[in-house]
Amino acid sequence: MFIYSPEIILSNIKTILQLFKRQFEYYYFMEILYAFLLGLIFGSFLNSLSYRIPIILNYQNALKDFPDLGLSFPRSFCPNCKAPLSAFSLIPVLSYFIQLGKCKSCKKNISISYPFFEILMGILFALMLIKAGSINYIFLINCLFIFALILIARLDESFFKIPFSLNLIVFFNGILINYYFSSLSLGFSSFLLCLAVLSAIKFLADFILKKDSFGWGDIILISNLSLFFSIYNLPFILFVSSLSGIIWYFFKKRNVLEKTIAFGPHIALSGIWLLFIL
Repeated sequence: MFIYSPEIILSNIKTILQLFKRQFEYYYFMEILYAFLLGLIFGSFLNSLSYRIPIILNYQNALKDFPDLGLSFPRSFCPNCKAPLSAFSLIPVLSYFIQLGKCKSCKKNISISYPFFEILMGILFALMLIKAGSINYIFLINCLFIFALILIARLDESFFKIPFSLNLIVFFNGILINYYFSSLSLGFSSFLLCLAVLSAIKFLADFILKKDSFGWGDIILISNLSLFFSIYNLPFILFVSSLSGIIWYFFKKRNVLEKTIAFGPHIALSGIWLLFIL
């Protein structure tokens, strides 16, 4: 006959709980790792879209080698020599460092922005997993939201244009998040109110300045963020984006004061900040 004392029983329970804790920590770590790897993949896709979208939308001249360039056709290629990339060269981050930042075909340097945005997306996805707690509906919606905002920031910074299709993605993200929290009426009211107020401000500013004050893409993007976060967070969005824009202007554009800066990246930054602090 075995007789267990209360001390032995408590010790066994403690051991079992520690085992469960270790297993939980292991699986939690693996989920964070999966989120980071998913971010690397999305970062690689973001790099591809950042190159292809401006050509497809005629923000820049079409390529002579690929006049029918699309989002998925042809397969990925070197921007310099146009040689198709091997499967190994498509591995995010790793291939860049193994190839020493050079194309295998033409040996020309590959922009550091490629691994930078892949790592950035990996970190943001991992942080979002920590915030969401697991790979769930909210995690996936927020990751798509981050992806769209980063892509908007890159394109607007380079071409001073925000594709309507990307604004549409942010808009539908706002609908999905409001549907999940049963706040569609508040979300749509926030969107319409913000759109109306900013449109009125734009018309007034255009009239006073006798020129285009700021773009419709910026107005729609801010309105979309109001849909996503509600009108109550609009002051934060405007404050952070304005402050970021002013700092960027004086520290990066001080030698070319006549040149305007893209406001979209700073709006996107405010949205990402707000996503993590709420």
